[in-house]
Amino acid sequence: MKSKKLKKIALINPKGAERCNQDLIMQDIFPDIRDDIVLIGDDTEFVPHLGLLTIASLLPDDVELEYIDEEYIPLDMVEEKVFRGDFDLVCLSAYNPQAFRAYEIARRYRRRNIPVIMGGLHVSGIPEEAAQQVDSVFIGEAEYTFKQFLKDFKKGEAKKYYVSEKPVDLADSPPPRFDIIENFPMYNKIPLIATRGCPHSCDFCIFPVAYHGEYRHKPVEQVIAEIESAKKLHPRPFISFSDENMLADREYSRELVGALIDLDIPWECYCDIGIAGDDVLLELMAKSNCKLAQIGFETLDPENLRNVDAWKYNQVVNYPRSIKKIQSAGIPVMAMFMAGFDGDDPGVFNRLKKFIISNRIREIDFAIMTPMPGTPLYRKLKSQGRIISENWNHYTWTHVNFQPNKMTAGELQEGPLRLFKYFTDKAGEMAMKKGGFIPKQAFHIKMMGHTR
Repeated sequence: MKSKKLKKIALINPKGAERCNQDLIMQDIFPDIRDDIVLIGDDTEFVPHLGLLTIASLLPDDVELEYIDEEYIPLDMVEEKVFRGDFDLVCLSAYNPQAFRAYEIARRYRRRNIPVIMGGLHVSGIPEEAAQQVDSVFIGEAEYTFKQFLKDFKKGEAKKYYVSEKPVDLADSPPPRFDIIENFPMYNKIPLIATRGCPHSCDFCIFPVAYHGEYRHKPVEQVIAEIESAKKLHPRPFISFSDENMLADREYSRELVGALIDLDIPWECYCDIGIAGDDVLLELMAKSNCKLAQIGFETLDPENLRNVDAWKYNQVVNYPRSIKKIQSAGIPVMAMFMAGFDGDDPGVFNRLKKFIISNRIREIDFAIMTPMPGTPLYRKLKSQGRIISENWNHYTWTHVNFQPNKMTAGELQEGPLRLFKYFTDKAGEMAMKKGGFIPKQAFHIKMMGHTR
């Protein structure tokens, strides 16, 4: 990579293969219910890319920045918006189903001799592949390595690989540059992080691979300042904390959530079921306008978790009591389930249906186990010869990409979709009767990490 003065930089979030198209996904892979699919309301999430906007804060003030979110560009304007710029550098970030599109963008810019760099969870999981497509790749957290890249780039000595060697002190993580977004109020959810890492080490999760597995948090005042900045730019910000497990440190969580009370903003987060044991925290969450606690229940069979995470293994028996405790405190639970564990048979879907209804779970998210590249699960299934597809466009937690243990790939593919159809039909029936209870289904990938 030749030395070049940085005057104008593009930060591009590539279009995901299937993001924000849950109805099209189901019609594509389950066509026999095409005419029966009815989506209740418009729950499409519009979320800017937190990782790219954070990197933007590390760039010199005299550099012109252009943030390009391809997901929200009309098809007839893609060429003009994505490829028109005469940039000195193009920065890409990609989750798995964005990877192929990111590579296409990179090839087109590099043909014009414009250097391209790339980070994100896909790159952290499979860096050698990405390195063939771009000039430099960033593995893991980039706050420190990006600073080194800028020094190397100015000298014309940029390296192929930039590897995060130690956990980033989140006090060093700069505030995201929401101000460079052309139409910031178009987004209905604003991503921020208060913590990074997770005390659990599930074999299907890419975050321990990318983030050193060490749990850390930002100073509370830093988080509050970032929210205040977003409020100045957005008339009605809904803060979506994209932390892997935001409330794992209970003492810190009480301090942070307590500080949110005076901000008068709705918010949601990912957390674990352990919050049910903290009455003070639950009260603070309700007072601070927490709209949703997104909790990874994963499975109803504790044996599925025995070799995945010891803490979660011991929590399954407490699921009903914990759900009731959290929702009774006024905090809706989104229960996130996965099917495809080695202990799962075709009956797992009926068991899930009964559990969801009997425990009156407010929102549900169905996912198919997906062996993300770089995870222990991927390596295990690869060594067993059970990976049946490496088409990253289908690594969406919606398609089956491996051979299940106790059912066919077709049975695993259809199970969550039939659950979705069941709850959609039931929701329609309840609406007609104007009564009863049915959870709000959320058969779609929340794009864990898409904001990174």
